[in-house]
Amino acid sequence: MEIILIIVSLVIMLIGFIGVFLPAIPGTGLIFITALVYGIITKFSEITVTIIVILGILTVVSLVLDYIASLITTKKAGASRFGLAGALIGGITGFIIFSLVGFLIGQFLGAIIGELIKRTDTKKSIKIGLATFVGYILGVVANSTIAASMIVIFILKIIF
Repeated sequence: MEIILIIVSLVIMLIGFIGVFLPAIPGTGLIFITALVYGIITKFSEITVTIIVILGILTVVSLVLDYIASLITTKKAGASRFGLAGALIGGITGFIIFSLVGFLIGQFLGAIIGELIKRTDTKKSIKIGLATFVGYILGVVANSTIAASMIVIFILKIIF
């Protein structure tokens, strides 16, 4: 029974790791919830409350870093609410139609289109689109590192 629980937990955590890259799947949050449920089911024998607190802190750090990376890069480039909304709408639309590549392209184009609605400066709009893309990449790098660390902590605590 325990081996099945471990396998199911790791599969769900892998889905959470994939979620770091895809906006439709919660990333570190899913990893955290999986570890918490595992801890509850096993009465915190391997995954202790201390480990849950550490994973919870890493989850919060991941969410904050993701938000800050996007906000800093897009705001620093001078994005308006139209550009931010365009990036969001473009990313979702692109993801629905073309998956991850569509998300990246959609987010970039959406930010540009949103900015072009607000202003007529094409060069500035493209700069904001690029900043949105860079913010996403920075967020993914930070989140994937944190997500991988969370999974490694989980595995190490189960093994040792």
